[in-house]
Amino acid sequence: MTDKKAAKREVTADGKKGFGTILGKISGKDRLEVEVDRLNSRIVELELGLRSAKNQLEKKEALARQAVADRQEAESRLNQELVRTHTLSHELETIRDESRGKLEFRGVETLSQSAVKAYLSKLKSLHSPANDLLTVYLPPGTRLSAVLHEKTLGLVEEETRSLLDRLDPETGLVFFYDLHRMISEAIVPPVPVPSSAWQLKDSFEIAPLEESLNTDYRMLVLVLHAGESFIGFAPDARVFDTEEYIKSSVKEKHSKGGFSQRRFERLREEDIAHHMDKVFETLRTVLEENPGIDRVIMSGDAQLIKDAQKRLPLNLEIIEKPADIKMEKISGEEILRTVLSCRRYLL
Repeated sequence: MTDKKAAKREVTADGKKGFGTILGKISGKDRLEVEVDRLNSRIVELELGLRSAKNQLEKKEALARQAVADRQEAESRLNQELVRTHTLSHELETIRDESRGKLEFRGVETLSQSAVKAYLSKLKSLHSPANDLLTVYLPPGTRLSAVLHEKTLGLVEEETRSLLDRLDPETGLVFFYDLHRMISEAIVPPVPVPSSAWQLKDSFEIAPLEESLNTDYRMLVLVLHAGESFIGFAPDARVFDTEEYIKSSVKEKHSKGGFSQRRFERLREEDIAHHMDKVFETLRTVLEENPGIDRVIMSGDAQLIKDAQKRLPLNLEIIEKPADIKMEKISGEEILRTVLSCRRYLL
């Protein structure tokens, strides 16, 4: 009886064990299927991601190709514009050159010391509430474009700027300009403009020029011509205290050619050298009697001026005036008035 019960329990246990094994196999299969489904879903997800990445890459490649095409087109247009700009610039420069040749000053005159004072007094009386009166001080060798910034420079007419650039005076100039062109002119003073300056306001800036013209200085004047020269000393730039005329016999220029001309020119050069020796002998005496020279003004023959500058025993500022001072029948007073005059250019 007992054995039968034991056998029955064993069979029951074996049955349970077999059923559990079957259930375990079924559960493992399900898990596998679940894992397969998950992997398939991941594959689909990756494929979608890959497809999206390919689409984005294709779009970027298309954009890159378009960008290259756009850049090439832009470069082509830029090159065309550069060629066009160069062509227009060349045409404009040609027109400017032609116009410069046709441009003329409205007038040129010499102003004595008294005349320039009256002139400046009139300029000083002008006022404009619009603040459109331009004054520019230009030292020797300085152009308007080097002093004014681009915006202000553009307010001055190009024709006026071209005329102003023609002037290159030894002493610089002062430019007076009304933006409505009622006034457009330059004054070349007898002594150098010391520094560049400009202003645009309701009146012209006259004071620096007036101060320069009214400044006293000890001045030496040399007018050099072959055979006839002048030395003058003015202690206050108002009247000569010393006047010396030096005359020598110098042969006239020879017009014939050959050996005769060469020999004649050599003799003429010797005459001129002898004359210049006399000039400097007199000059040494003048300098000994009148030390402390502030300025030297020279005029006359360009080559004689150049030679004299090398021999001049002074390390001072030398102002060279145009060679329009002739010695025939001219007094020291007229020479002084000439070297101290201003030139006025109407632009």
